[in-house]
Amino acid sequence: MKALLRLMRTETAGRFIPAFSSRFSSTILSFFVLLTASHFLPTQEYGLYVFLFSIGSGLGLIAVLGQQILVVKHYQRTEPTSNPQNQALIDVNARWLALGCLVLLGAALPLWLFAEQLPPTYRYLWLAFVFAAIFALSEYYQNYFRIHGRINLSLVPREIVWRGSSILCIAGAALAGSMMGGVGAMAIVTGLLAATTLYQSAAFLRDEGLGWVGAHGRIPRETRSAWRRESGYFIANNTLNSAAAYLETVLIGALLGLEEAGFYFVALRIAMLLTLPISAIDTVGIPMIAAHFQKSDTAGAQLVIGRLSFASFCISLLGALGLAVVAPFVLHLFNPEFVKHEDVLTVLCVLAVSLAFFGPGSWLLMIGGGERFFLIARAILFVLYLGLLYGLARLAGLIGIAAAGLILSTASSLVAWYWIKHRWGIDNMATAFFRPFLFGGAPKPAVPPLPGRPEAEGASR
Repeated sequence: MKALLRLMRTETAGRFIPAFSSRFSSTILSFFVLLTASHFLPTQEYGLYVFLFSIGSGLGLIAVLGQQILVVKHYQRTEPTSNPQNQALIDVNARWLALGCLVLLGAALPLWLFAEQLPPTYRYLWLAFVFAAIFALSEYYQNYFRIHGRINLSLVPREIVWRGSSILCIAGAALAGSMMGGVGAMAIVTGLLAATTLYQSAAFLRDEGLGWVGAHGRIPRETRSAWRRESGYFIANNTLNSAAAYLETVLIGALLGLEEAGFYFVALRIAMLLTLPISAIDTVGIPMIAAHFQKSDTAGAQLVIGRLSFASFCISLLGALGLAVVAPFVLHLFNPEFVKHEDVLTVLCVLAVSLAFFGPGSWLLMIGGGERFFLIARAILFVLYLGLLYGLARLAGLIGIAAAGLILSTASSLVAWYWIKHRWGIDNMATAFFRPFLFGGAPKPAVPPLPGRPEAEGASR
C-alpha cells in the first residue's frame, strides 16, 4: 500500500492523472453520444449509424498507415523541431498519411456516384469512407502532440470537444425535426470531427512550420528504408487491430441485423469504460517508456511499466465490479430489449480487465522492434480466430462472438508478453509491480541493448 501511495506522488502520476481524467471524460461523453443517438433514432436507424461509424473508425485506424507508431518510436523529443531527423520523420509521416487519405476519398467517390445501385444498408458507405480519412489524420495528431507532452491538445479536440458537440448537435437536429435518421447522425459527427481536426492541423503547422516538406532526402537512405519497412509491419498490425476492434460489430450488422449490431456496439463501448487506464498509459506512459528505451535504461523502463500496469489493472478491476451491479440499468437506458443480453456485456468486461492486466504490452512490442514477430503471430491467431468466431457464433450467438473476441485478445496479450520478456527481460504484467519486493527482484534483460539502439533494431530482424 505504501508503494502504491508513493506511486501516486510521482511525476508519472502527475502526467497520468490528467490523461486519465481526459480519457474518462471522453468515454463518458462517448457514452452519452450513443445514448443521445439511441434516444432520438429508431432502433433500425441507430443500428445503421453504428454500422457506418464502425466501418469508418476501423478504416481510419488502418489508413493512418502506422505513422502514429512510427512518430512515437523515432521522434527525438529532446531535440528541437528543426532537428534533421525529426523533420525527415514528419515528411515521411505526411507522405504516408496523404496516401491513406487519398485512397479512402478515391474509394468514396464511386460509392457515392453509384449509391442507388447498392442495397439499402450499404448506400451510405461513402460517408463512412470520408469519416475514415478524417479520423486517420486525427489519430496521427493525437500521437504527435502527446510525444511533446501536450496532453490537452492531443485529447481535448477529439475526445472532449468533438464528442460534446456531437451530443448537442444530434439532439438539436432531432428536436428541430431536421435529423435524417442514422445517416444524418453520421454526417453530423463527420462534420464536427473535420472541424476539430482542422484546429489540430493549425496547431501542428504552428509548431512544425513547413520546413519538413521534402526533408526526407536529408537523412541516409538506409534510415528511410528502415522506416518504410517498419511502416509496413505497423500497417499490417493496425489492420489486425482494427479488425479485432470493429469486425464483430460490422459482421453482426451485415449478417444478424442492424438491431443486434446496435446492441453489441453499445455493450462494447460500456465495457471499454474499463480500458480508460490503458488509454492513459498509451497517452502518457509510452513516450516516457520510449525515452528510457533510447537511453538503454532497462531498470527505469521496468519500473514505469510495472507501476502503470498495476495501477491500470486495479482501477479496471474495481470498475468491473461496480459495472456488474449497474449493468442492467445502463443497458435499459439504451433499450429495454438490451437487458436480456447482459451476459454478453459480462464477457466483454472480462476482456477489458484482461487488457488492463497486460498493460502497454502491444505498444512495447511495437516500439521495441518486435513488429515482425507480432505480425506473424497475430496473423496466425487471426486465422484461428475467424474459425472460432464462426463456430461460436453459430453455437451461442452474440455471447459466442464476445467469447471469441476474449480468446483472441488474451492470446495476443500473451504473445506480446512472451516476446517482451524473452527479448528485453521486461515484464509488462500488473504483477511486475511487486517484483522489487517479491519473486527475486526485477528480471534481468536477456539482451543487453534496448530498443532505439541500432543493434537493437537489427536484432528484431
